Amino acid sequence: MTTTLHLVIPGLLETGRFEPADPAFPSPAAPALSWLLAHADVRAVPATSDGVLFQLFGLPVPAASELPVAAVTRLADGGEADDGWWLRADPVHLRPDLRGVLLADARVLALEPAETRALVEAFNQTFAADGLRLDAPRPDRWYLRLPADPGLRTHPLIEAIGRDINPLLPHGPNVRRWHALLTEAQMLFHGHPVNQEREQHRQPTINGLWLWGGGRCPPGARAPAAGLYADDPLTRGLARLANAAVAPVPEHAGDWLDTADGEPDSLVVLEATRHDAVDDDPASWADHIAELEYAWFAFCRRWLRTGKLKALHLYPGNGRVYTLTGAARWRLWRRPRPLPTYRS
Repeated sequence: MTTTLHLVIPGLLETGRFEPADPAFPSPAAPALSWLLAHADVRAVPATSDGVLFQLFGLPVPAASELPVAAVTRLADGGEADDGWWLRADPVHLRPDLRGVLLADARVLALEPAETRALVEAFNQTFAADGLRLDAPRPDRWYLRLPADPGLRTHPLIEAIGRDINPLLPHGPNVRRWHALLTEAQMLFHGHPVNQEREQHRQPTINGLWLWGGGRCPPGARAPAAGLYADDPLTRGLARLANAAVAPVPEHAGDWLDTADGEPDSLVVLEATRHDAVDDDPASWADHIAELEYAWFAFCRRWLRTGKLKALHLYPGNGRVYTLTGAARWRLWRRPRPLPTYRS
């Protein structure tokens, strides 16, 4: 049975601050991916992969406010849907240098569950009178519940990694109160025994919280495909909102096709390239492109040519979706271009 595949790959065409003309810039050999991009029909979609996923699940992508990522990913982490206003309050390490105050996310912290519990307990005791409560179902994803919209607009954590945070701090009508609160939380964490011990062991300290993704659980989610395959918390949370089952990501397209036998359509979210650009690591990006070429793109090109795949919708997180059917093989006049030319 032929099927339709929606393939979401955050960061696929992002190359960080490296310019393709730089001698150090790697040029991954990906003939199947280049063929797919060159032969596809292209249309605009939300500019971020998070926005694409909300749209695929039938949820609005507001232009003037942010996506309620916190309320949704919390469902993937075991929380229950409620009427609270949730913010992600992820633990981060902030380091001053000549470029400003740089942020490192939880991937470099290697937080232990006991450390998380101690810091969260200290926060909740300190800020209970302010009506704030921090919840940390996982060491790397923390949540702050509020009774109402705090009047903040924020930037996603991924936009702040490795960057000066000063232009990216929360803004809005209540910003002064929240900046003061965040400063107080930094002071609380700085003197906490958890961080004192981490300093003794030369580990990065947890000296800040990054607030982002605020909102309430959105109603009306519906599964975009009969089969859902994802490991990331946003897709798994959206699937739970839609009362849909979600399976782990198969190792390669062949495994997916075997598992999806009988499904008319599938959504697969691949995470390999998500952080390559923000980490300014073009070598890892090139390696991941090569892995995806072998495990997914070569299969998809072959199956489109043979009719085993009815349609492919490729979402690389650049504000575009690349759609192909078997007819793409007749577009002989379309020539592949270097991958970085597709960044936007």
